[in-house]
Amino acid sequence: MLIIILVLIFLFLLNFLTYWILILKQKLLDSKLSEWYKKFFPVIWIICVNLIPIVNSSFFQPFFNENVSYFHQYWLWFILIGIIIIVFGIKIHTLATKLLKTAINEGESPKLIKKGVYEIVRHPQYLSWLLIYLGITFIFDSFIAVIISPILFILTELLCLLEEKYLLISKFEKNYEHYKKKTPYRLISPPYNYVFIIMGIIVIYIGFLNIVNI
Repeated sequence: MLIIILVLIFLFLLNFLTYWILILKQKLLDSKLSEWYKKFFPVIWIICVNLIPIVNSSFFQPFFNENVSYFHQYWLWFILIGIIIIVFGIKIHTLATKLLKTAINEGESPKLIKKGVYEIVRHPQYLSWLLIYLGITFIFDSFIAVIISPILFILTELLCLLEEKYLLISKFEKNYEHYKKKTPYRLISPPYNYVFIIMGIIVIYIGFLNIVNI
């Protein structure tokens, strides 16, 4: 099982690096390879990330001894929380995708979307990926997925930062700078950030209790 997890993490990091090598190389930016990979990048990201909590689920503890339960007696509550989080993630992704398709259909020139969910956070699609991952992690009770959640959040923040710096600001210029001032949050805005902080404290506390009881 650990080998599968390491392979998934390696593919995830390789995908991340390959994407940005293509983006930062200006000669490749307009090439067919770059455009194709920009469409393929999120597919690899989502598959690799969401397979980790599934493979490491405590469901499979009878087959893999290293798949231990993180939530133990609190698991049922976190299954319910996980379902709610996934529903929110899917809803955010649906709204963001609908706005993107509408913007594409309205004209050939690139258009900066500043309404709907984009009024709350600047990267709602990436937020939806994180929410779905977190929901799957809770539902499948994955110890490793819980541990790497903060790392994934940091990498997603880095992805947003790089895209803004090297793609969005150069494309939309001052228009995007005004948008950043109006919508200052990349992924999580108040009061939702406080909800995530409280949830994180609870998850860490449960982990502490589990260690103490070992």
